Amino acid sequence: MSENKSAYSRQTQSVYNNRIRNYTIRALKDLALLAEKLPEKEQAQIFNEETIGPVAHQLFRFRARQETDRSEAEARRERILRVCCGILDEMAWVENAWDLAPDVMNILTMGQSDTLPTITALKAVYLKGFTKRQAIPARAPK
Repeated sequence: MSENKSAYSRQTQSVYNNRIRNYTIRALKDLALLAEKLPEKEQAQIFNEETIGPVAHQLFRFRARQETDRSEAEARRERILRVCCGILDEMAWVENAWDLAPDVMNILTMGQSDTLPTITALKAVYLKGFTKRQAIPARAPK
């Protein structure tokens, strides 16, 4: 993807951008379907830290100092915050957190109902995932 398509007319650029957008949206829908339907062995080869990490890095990093257009920077910041909030809601869905990290949820709630269950659930999932990540031997630098 070229940053500057100055050799192309506005119409050609627009058609190109629409095509990229449509292909990407279809691909994301396909990925969601695969995440729902594929067996775990197959999902583990597709949805893992090495494949999802770079995507998450590019999607969720706000580079305010690199943005020259303030209104575009603000729109990007707001979009990232909305997407992050939605993803955190999914990750911190309390019933899911109990399924993913029952031991940590039990410790964090101590049998009491929590006034901020989403934050507790998010902490539990993060702590459980963090301990699992630490158990994986470090990769050799490339």
